Parts: sequence; C-alpha cells; structure tokens
Amino acid sequence: MAELTPVERSVLVALMAAGGTLKENAELAGRYGLKMTASHRKTLSGLGLVKTTRSPFTHTLTDEGWAFLASEFPLDVPRDMVKLGGMNALVAGVQRACEANGLSLAGFFAGKAGKPAKTKAEKKAPEDAVAEAAWSESEEALAMALQDMTAFAARLERQARAAGDDQAQVFKQLSLNAENVLQSVRQAARKRDLDLAFEPGAETGYDAAMFDCYEEMDDGEAALVVKQPVIKHTAPDQSIVVLRGLASPAD
Repeated sequence: MAELTPVERSVLVALMAAGGTLKENAELAGRYGLKMTASHRKTLSGLGLVKTTRSPFTHTLTDEGWAFLASEFPLDVPRDMVKLGGMNALVAGVQRACEANGLSLAGFFAGKAGKPAKTKAEKKAPEDAVAEAAWSESEEALAMALQDMTAFAARLERQARAAGDDQAQVFKQLSLNAENVLQSVRQAARKRDLDLAFEPGAETGYDAAMFDCYEEMDDGEAALVVKQPVIKHTAPDQSIVVLRGLASPAD
C-alpha cells in the first residue's frame, strides 16, 4: 500500500467515525478542518479506498477502505507524522474492541446494514432528520444557482452587446426578466445565510477548503478567483463552505 499523507489518513478515520460517508466541504473541511486537494482525492480513489462523487464532492469508504482500516491501519508513524500517533492508538483500540465483541469495523461504525447508526435525536424525531437533510440538499442547489449567476449575467451582457439594433429591445426585455429571477435567488440565499465570497478575477491566497483547481497548488499560493465559492454564515464571524469555487495560479 502506498504511503498516505496525514490528511489522507485523517480523512479515512473521519469517514470511518462517521459511518462511511462525508461531504468534503461542509463536513471534512467545515467540521473537521481537513482540507483535501485534487491530489488527495486522486490518491485515495486510485488506491480504491474511497469512492468520490461530485456536486458536491462526497466521499464514501469502499470495502477496500474498511478493510485497510481494519487490517493495515495503524502503521508505523514516520517522525514527520508523529502527531498521528494518537489517532493510530485510537484506531487500534477500536479494532481490539471489535475483535472482542465479534464485530467488523464497518459493523461497529455503520451498523449491520452498512448504514450509520441512528442517533437518539433521530430515533425520537425522525422528521427532524428528514427536514435537516432536505434543507442541506436545497442549500446546495441554491448555492449552485448563486454561483452560476455571475457567469450567466456576463454571458447575457456579451450577447446583448453583440446583437444588432433590431434585437436590442428583445435583449433588454430578456435582461429585465432574468434580473427578476436572479433577484429571487439572491433573496432566497440571504434567508439561508448564503453568500458569495471574493470577486471574480480577484487575487487571493489559495485555500483548498475554498477552491478547486485544475493544477496542483499549495495553500497560501497566489491564486486568481475563476468561480466564486459559496459560504454559509453560521455565527458572527463564522462560516462554512457550502460550495467550493474554482481558482487558477496567479502567475
């Protein structure tokens, strides 16, 4: 098995503890501070440990991933990864508890049917869990619409400038109708505390929790905003990333 980075190991453990599946932005990055890059995703999926879906990025432990955690993890910790020692100890303790009780690691965390065990709150009020899941999905869809508005408005403006005089009135009416729709999207986003971060074309430090990038980039490296990320304000001066944007190297 190829050597895994601290982030990749931590992602596997977070997925294990969650029962197998987590969203990259809202949960791995927003809740646990684990900022994955394209390289991390490529490594984990290439080794067959994790299955990844897009829109939004969501990661699920595969059977091979569960087996890796059960048999090949923990591993010897290199000196530059010494902070992983405590995590290794935790996983080893869980493995011993599973063996003593005749459980698989997947069964321990995900339940016999391979799904996360229900919490007490979910057992008492399943309608609350359904409502929360519905809000999460609707916010992601709303975030996608909010993110696409800037590009849509720019394309419409270019088309209007390129149109002949005989089409000017048509495009003017079209722009007014489109603005009414976009305004409704903005109002819905404000009610859910969603907002676009940065301005298109702005230069900022690359943050894997905020942006995807078609090229390998390190955190803090100068980057240009190609597509704005969408954030959700959860408290004063606190927010989580609902939908990552797109960045490119500034040079």
